Amino acid sequence: MSLHKLSLILIGNLLIGSTAIAQSDAYLVQFKDKPTAVSSSEILSKKSIARRTKFEIPLTTEDQPVYAGYKTAIRQIDSTTIRYTLKWHNGLVINASKSAALKIEKLACVHKVSYVGKAKAPITVEKPQFIKPVIKLKESTIRTDNLSPEDYGMTYTQNKQIQITDLHQMGYNGKGVTIAVFDAGFNAIDKIPSFLKHQANGLLTFGFDIAELDNVLNIKDNHGTAVSSCIGSYHKGKFIGGAPMAHLMLFRTEYASTEYPIEELNWCKAAELADSAGVDIISSSLGYNQYDDTSLSYTHKDLDGQTSYASKAARIASQKGIIVLNSAGNSGDNKWRKIGTPSDVASVLTIGAADKNGELGSFSSQGYNSLGDVKPDIVAMGVLASVASPSGSYYQGYGTSYSTPIAAGGLACLVQAYPETHPDAIKHAVRITASQYMTPDSFLGYGIAQLKTAADFLLLKEQGQALPKIISTAQTFINVYTGKATIIEYQVFQHKKFLLLFNTKKKVAEGKNDSNQSFYRIDLSDSPLKCSKRYTIKLRLKSSIDTYTLKKSQLYNCLN
Repeated sequence: MSLHKLSLILIGNLLIGSTAIAQSDAYLVQFKDKPTAVSSSEILSKKSIARRTKFEIPLTTEDQPVYAGYKTAIRQIDSTTIRYTLKWHNGLVINASKSAALKIEKLACVHKVSYVGKAKAPITVEKPQFIKPVIKLKESTIRTDNLSPEDYGMTYTQNKQIQITDLHQMGYNGKGVTIAVFDAGFNAIDKIPSFLKHQANGLLTFGFDIAELDNVLNIKDNHGTAVSSCIGSYHKGKFIGGAPMAHLMLFRTEYASTEYPIEELNWCKAAELADSAGVDIISSSLGYNQYDDTSLSYTHKDLDGQTSYASKAARIASQKGIIVLNSAGNSGDNKWRKIGTPSDVASVLTIGAADKNGELGSFSSQGYNSLGDVKPDIVAMGVLASVASPSGSYYQGYGTSYSTPIAAGGLACLVQAYPETHPDAIKHAVRITASQYMTPDSFLGYGIAQLKTAADFLLLKEQGQALPKIISTAQTFINVYTGKATIIEYQVFQHKKFLLLFNTKKKVAEGKNDSNQSFYRIDLSDSPLKCSKRYTIKLRLKSSIDTYTLKKSQLYNCLN
């Protein structure tokens, strides 16, 4: 099920909520082919084309629009209204009577007609306008490179946990990066203090309300406002998001009081629009598994990253060079327990929830997907995470809905730091540098994200560094960039004074392992380093042609 449901209120004989509005059956009509093609400049923005060019992503038939002649044929069927097109599914989402759906299914051009639930028939045609609310302030500067813990206010802990504060100190704050946020509504987002400077810098765009097919997004639900604040807020001394200089593009895809697969298709449409607009990242705090019509629900075996409508769109978005983050879900302590879709896609960064100490939130949904891919991928703070309210105040909440945008803010900083690095390489770096990447599980995945470590690793990779280097140390591990080496041998020594006169050293850890991904973590959990002591490490790294030996003195102290 999706992560947001609104309660209904009964006043006298009037039922308030979306079910009070007349709804009709909705269908996905998929076609057999795309007879014509148009140039990329007609269907994609310059920013989208630039992303494909930079990462050598070819234009495919998926990028081509649905054939206009097929749309005309569908319109001629009585009792049929077209909601929107889906080029990645080569289809149309329509409202229609059952008899009309049967007629459509018999058309020669139609491959398949699928019932996807109920929705209010649109009163306007599909026409996204991408409205940008802009305000003027006397002072609208956003800087993150000199912030104190007090400047972050309520968000310091959640940003520090995954090393966003370190990236901020390095000057990275999401500038130049566009993030699409999919949610149920963004009530008052353009009015609250945390987004005033964001708007003054022209960094907020209302993408499209795909659920209602209009351009009004700053009403209807509070959840998207809270989610977005984890990324784009800048209210110094009160609340600072992970990427306050990132451009946020908002899309509403959810119906609050019903649950049908059409919401998945709304998600798919948002992904297509986001891709065409040229976004770099999608942050989605949504997920699907169980529907009001149980015959449409998924089972655990369907979580293969390929079965659901949303999984197909998320997979294609990833192939187009977009980093997709999706919440694992909040079903860890109920009967379902598992992640939803599209969190089951291998190329999606699925985000679980932890508390400030790195312990799993009991509600955080569990993996793996049905093919055995590690899920969730990483976790961030989703237990008592701080978020903004449409009232202008701030509060703490629970959910992978919040850990996901917190992580998305950090990813935006990484993309800013390494704009020429392929998104797959960035995701790989995030996974392998997380806190438990050597022993992933179905609860925390690869563990707490360590984004400064990921940034350091990417820098060494980008420089083509051949020699090994210690990236960082902590009490229970040492992160090593192994360069071209394929075998690593290590010894860690603790230095002591014998009778306060003679220098001695004691071996406290040693090991040998293969390393084929330029990164290795030496596990010291059995012999943790002590703040008051001095250590050295001897690394011996071998490749097919060379052997390197690296000695590091004063390996660990209280400042590491």
